[in-house]
Amino acid sequence: MNLLLALLVTFFSVTPWAPSAKLTKLRVQQTAAVHLSGVIVDAETQKPLAYASVGILEEPLGTLTNEQGAFTLTIPAAYPNKPVRISAIGYEPKEVPLQELTDAATTHKNFKISLQAKPVQLSEVKVKATQWKKKKLGGSAGPNTFFHHTFTAYQRPIQESLGREVGVIIPNGNKQTFLSKLNFCLSNNQFEELKFRVNLYAVKDGQPAESLSSKEILTSVKNLKKGWVQVDLEPYNLYVSQDFVIALEWVDATPRTAPQSLTLAAMLPGFHTTFYKNASQAKWAKMSAVGVGLNVEVQRPD
Repeated sequence: MNLLLALLVTFFSVTPWAPSAKLTKLRVQQTAAVHLSGVIVDAETQKPLAYASVGILEEPLGTLTNEQGAFTLTIPAAYPNKPVRISAIGYEPKEVPLQELTDAATTHKNFKISLQAKPVQLSEVKVKATQWKKKKLGGSAGPNTFFHHTFTAYQRPIQESLGREVGVIIPNGNKQTFLSKLNFCLSNNQFEELKFRVNLYAVKDGQPAESLSSKEILTSVKNLKKGWVQVDLEPYNLYVSQDFVIALEWVDATPRTAPQSLTLAAMLPGFHTTFYKNASQAKWAKMSAVGVGLNVEVQRPD
């Protein structure tokens, strides 16, 4: 019996099981993160597109290009089969298989992705604004609130928090409505300069749907400013005649170092419904706990 046990111990000690080289390689591929670095450009002019969205489709992982159209994004192995979606206001979005981008990154350090411009037909609207009434619609949470909605995700680098977005549903019905001002309240801000984009969306099944924005609406906040910030929308000649979402998207920050705090004033849910996105190409999610200090001033024939 002792001799048999000794033989068994000897056999297993000199012939351990080891995975084949092929299996080892496969395991490494499945667990390795993908590091992407590229530039988004206009297909016709080859000019870089600032603040274009790059991210895993419907997942909380993405970023925006900088002012030179460049982006960097690290994609964990948890997303091996998910397409990467690239979009910009005024352009046709593009979905690219992750493997295709990985191959491009291997061949070219800063590869280019081109987007085709999308023609936008704007109908002419003639109104007499003096006959219309002014209203403020949305959230009214101000700087003295006890509740906050954060734009920053502390487990991520700043560039992967860019593209996070929050929006309020405005029940407008079929009234022809002119958008005059956007107001939002920053309850905390540790950045020397911030840039936000104002976005408009249609409403479908009670949540944000396709974009109604035809041009970039960017605004800057400087010198660590907190409190209410107003964006003048009148130069953009924005009219809507349906329920819509007015949204604020974080697109840039100085400095791009973490951790820094950036929060929007919030309050217990009231008469408005708030949605948010955790990344540039993520799904919208309803904010059930609080509503945010974000509203729009409009003119319409009530």
